[in-house]
Amino acid sequence: MDKDALAIEFVKIYFKSNPGLIPEDSEKAYEIIANLHKQYKKKVIDDLKDKSEKFVDSYFDKKDDKYL
Repeated sequence: MDKDALAIEFVKIYFKSNPGLIPEDSEKAYEIIANLHKQYKKKVIDDLKDKSEKFVDSYFDKKDDKYL
């Protein structure tokens, strides 16, 4: 699942849990949903970036230990 689809699933779960938060006006509803999607997408990207950095750091730490 890519990061956009994952963020969409988080938005779906959020609004199923909080159905009263979607306004009747379609423009306002779109803005709220789009903003929430952007926030979740940024969170997913940041988490993946952190995990990737930790993996690379641990790889090079282990590699350095072999050659000491």
